[in-house]
Amino acid sequence: AVPTITNMLMPRMYSRLSDADKRSWCICVLTLLHSALDAAVMLTYINSSALNGDKMDGYDKKFEYFLAIALGYYIWDLSVCLSDYANYGLMYLIHGSLGVFGLLVLTSRQLQFYAIPYLLPELSSVFLNIRHLLKYAGRTDSLIYKVNFVIFVVAFISIRVGFETWHSFHLALNVYHGNTGNAFYPFAVYFAILGITLTTLNFIWLRQILNAAYYTLFAGPSKPAKDARTQKTD
Repeated sequence: AVPTITNMLMPRMYSRLSDADKRSWCICVLTLLHSALDAAVMLTYINSSALNGDKMDGYDKKFEYFLAIALGYYIWDLSVCLSDYANYGLMYLIHGSLGVFGLLVLTSRQLQFYAIPYLLPELSSVFLNIRHLLKYAGRTDSLIYKVNFVIFVVAFISIRVGFETWHSFHLALNVYHGNTGNAFYPFAVYFAILGITLTTLNFIWLRQILNAAYYTLFAGPSKPAKDARTQKTD
């Protein structure tokens, strides 16, 4: 549906895109919608007493339904990484695989709370996808493009590097000390490893983002060939 709707609303812009860019545009639109939905649900449940009261064993049935929907998205996301591995590379493949197996655990009624620190960072992806869409629309010189990128950087640092890393650290400590409640211990170990891996990837991406920030805010837009390798959202 995305190509049809885009062609109706922005026919001139869409017609200028190559077939590869049209596919990337569709992926960006879908990931933007998913990121916005993810962030909205996580913000709704961030103060849930059922989940916060017992981080290892807390459970909410409605929340599980959403996690099942998110699992469907991440399976699709993984298929995109596999089908275009040359563009996305190993880091995104690892990220997608961890997401699929992590949500399989979460939908087994265990460790549901940790969906929040691991999926709330999708809020930063909302602004990342907007950045890509503005780029395809030829708006890289606009003020909104630069303001959006600043918001993205702030969101990435505060949520991914801050909030997610904080909870990953405490989960790793709890697993190390055996404080995992009734959760299946191998699942808890997996989630601790998941948090460490995501934190590592976030710091690797942070370096790339800060480099992109220089070109976006001070040196003009980055070269298209260089940016084509970073079109995938996390």
